[in-house]
This record gives sequence, structure tokens and C-alpha cells, in this order.
Amino acid sequence: MSYWEGKKVIVTGGKGFLGSHITDKLRESGAKVIALGSRDYNLVELSDTLRMMEDYKPEIVIHAAADVGGIGYNRLYPADIFYNNLKMATNILEASKQAELEKLIIIGSACAYPGEATGVLKEEDFLAGPMHESVEVYGFSKRALYLGAKAYKKQYGLNSIFLVLTNLYGPRDKFDPKESHVVAALIKKFVDAKIEGKKEVVIWGTGSPIREFLYVEDCAEAILLAGEKYSDVEPLNIGTGIGTSIKDLVYMIKEITEFDGELVWDTSKPDGAMKKVLDVSKMRKVLNWKPPTPLKEGLIKTVEWYKRYRDTL
Repeated sequence: MSYWEGKKVIVTGGKGFLGSHITDKLRESGAKVIALGSRDYNLVELSDTLRMMEDYKPEIVIHAAADVGGIGYNRLYPADIFYNNLKMATNILEASKQAELEKLIIIGSACAYPGEATGVLKEEDFLAGPMHESVEVYGFSKRALYLGAKAYKKQYGLNSIFLVLTNLYGPRDKFDPKESHVVAALIKKFVDAKIEGKKEVVIWGTGSPIREFLYVEDCAEAILLAGEKYSDVEPLNIGTGIGTSIKDLVYMIKEITEFDGELVWDTSKPDGAMKKVLDVSKMRKVLNWKPPTPLKEGLIKTVEWYKRYRDTL
């Protein structure tokens, strides 16, 4: 019998990119899933967050809701990102305490790691320095969730886990240029350029930063495993542990989309942190798992999904 069989689980952000995939995996595992979005409950308001708990009386909450986007979005809306995510963080912790949950699963982000860290990012270094300025406002809200989870466990015994996710990509990602992360942004640029017969694609930055990319369905699988097997409030990295340069990613997507035009590197645009790759040794030990989808295979699936739904996005 599955750990999740029959459990009543709320997924905040359950209609979004990651949340919808978590919801799918939960249903496959026999859970009673309530997938909620911002139109159902406004988690920026404590009264709405408490009402959500009272309406559904969940055993487990997976908190995947966030006001999030790529570097461009972070530059445009820093105050909104700060306010909305910080309010959601404090509200979900307080409401979870009052609801006496069996477990709260918090979705964190590698953005919260120190921006100048070198080498792979280890859990014990999560708070070891300032975040990169390009993501510090969003990253701060994730650090607040972690510190809040520790405080609520110490004072109230709230059982929560904190999962630090690397960069995700896959079907149902955000492809709007104002909100998209690097993989979705590049896929949209190359597919659109191919279909529209453009002669060049403009890429932000130098292409030299190293990033790690995790296929979203693999991530959802890891989150369910962590919910079952992990019960420590200390961070747990979820990723591949494999670094890929943005330049290599660009050429991989260029090949997959069969775009034969020129590349123009706009070096006036920011690169962000130079290297962000997670140490996943703790994940492999605790979950006895590693992501099954190679990057190229995941990119091919994502490109095909975008082509299929491009006109509806």
C-alpha cells in the first residue's frame, strides 16, 4: 500500500507548473488531492489561509505556491515578490500550526543559497552568505520559510520538511517572456524563430554561467518520496547534481528545434550567479533515488509540448 493512499493532501499552487505535476503524482498514488490556486484562496491573507485549512481539514499540505519568475520578472516586480511571498510564508506556517497537520512539505529554492558560493551547494551552507542580488528578494522569502519552519517546530512541534529545488523545466512551464525561466524562455525563442522563419535568435548574457536542470515530473516524484521518507526540518536538496553551461543548453535546444539561423549574445543583459549546482548526496542517501530523465530527453519532451500547445498559451 502506498504511503499516500487515502491521505487528504492540499497542494497550494496546485494548478501551476510544479503543483499540477505534484497533483498528478499524488492522484496516481491514491491520495485525496485538493489542488488549489490563487483564485480559490488568497494565501497573502491569513484569514483566507485559515479558511482553506478549515474548509478541507487536510492531513498534509504541500506548499508549492509562490510569486516567481525569471531574472526579467525579478527585475520588474521586486516589491510584489517580497510582499507576496513573505506574507504567504508566515501565513502558511501559522495556519499549518493551527490545523495540527501530520506534515507540512515546504518547497524551497536554490535561489536562497549564497550567491558567491563556489563548487556544489551543500545543505549545511544554506545560510552561509548573502544571496545573489538578481534573486535575493525571492530567495529571502525561502530562507524565511526555512527559519520559520524551525521556529514553529521548536515552539509548537510543527512537523515540516524543507526541500531545496534546483531549476525546473518541462510541460506546462511558464512561457510568457515576463515570467519564464531560462529553459522555457529559450524553447519559446527557438521554436517561434523556426516557425516564423527568423534569421537570428538573441540570447541574454554571455552563456558562461553553469546551471542545473531537473525535469518537472522527476521533481514531483522526488517530493512524494521525501514526504514519505524524510522527517527533518533541515534542508534537503532536490536536483541532478549535474551542471550545464547556458551556452551548452542553447546549442542543445538549437539542435532539437532544428533552428539554422544565427545566435546573437546580448552581453548587456545580466548573467546572474556564475555557478549554481546542488550537492545531491544527501538526497540519494535519504530517498535512495536519482532523477531518471536525462536533460536532452526532457528538453525534447518539453519542445514537443510547447509546439503542441503554443497557439493556446
